[in-house]
Amino acid sequence: MNSFTAMGCDVLVEGASAEELAAVRALFAERDAVFSRFRPESELNAVNAGRGARLVTPLFGRMVEAALRAREQTGGLVDPTLGGALEAAGYDRDFARLEPLAAPPAPAGAAGHVELYGRVLVLGRGVRLDLNGVVKAAAVDDALRLLSRPGFVSAGGDLATRGEMDVALPGGGAVRLLKGGLATSGRTKRRWLRGGEEQHHLIDPATGRPSASPWEEVTVCGATCFAADVAAKAAFLLGEDGPDWLDERGLAGRFLAQGEAYENASWRAGVRARVPACT
Repeated sequence: MNSFTAMGCDVLVEGASAEELAAVRALFAERDAVFSRFRPESELNAVNAGRGARLVTPLFGRMVEAALRAREQTGGLVDPTLGGALEAAGYDRDFARLEPLAAPPAPAGAAGHVELYGRVLVLGRGVRLDLNGVVKAAAVDDALRLLSRPGFVSAGGDLATRGEMDVALPGGGAVRLLKGGLATSGRTKRRWLRGGEEQHHLIDPATGRPSASPWEEVTVCGATCFAADVAAKAAFLLGEDGPDWLDERGLAGRFLAQGEAYENASWRAGVRARVPACT
């Protein structure tokens, strides 16, 4: 197994040749250079600093299109226009550099307006994009396609595999993943203090504040890492309605709260049938 650091997390790759591993590393380096909020020269920061319509690169346009699709599929829960809300909550620098501050979070607005016409991007007044909610999972899927043999790619809780593997779960236990993706979203790792109150990176688009969801972590299986990640974020933000929302879409989900795991009906059905919950 090979590992490296990119996009603020550890990336693990299994099954890649030396040339394929180099291609995977280059892919993650490119995504970080284009979409990082913490690199002044990134295209994301250039877009956020501009006004009106702007021509974006094909890669940037593809990720915005994916983010808008995720917003539509989740009824606005997973929204790409919350960069300003993240900054207001205190996530204004690389996570490793965040420190507790006595000052409370700054005022934050709710989700904003964005439109994409081919490669022409139009942002509403004051909107700041944050695309990391889709970029990392998409990078995992794209990286897996670079492998010619069975293997997997994992990055910070997001995983895609070609071939069976057992995956450890938050809070204990494991699941066998035959193919596709597995993603975990939660508030236990990316959290910090502002004004003595805990903040985290999963923003409620209705309030512009970190979600008050009762879940600590939500793990979802999907056909791709991207699909699993979007669903995990939405299920977390939906709170108590998250398990049923996943069941309505035939998605297996596992929810962690106060150290106890709760599995939705789709996940439990796989266990009762003695088949892997994730396919």
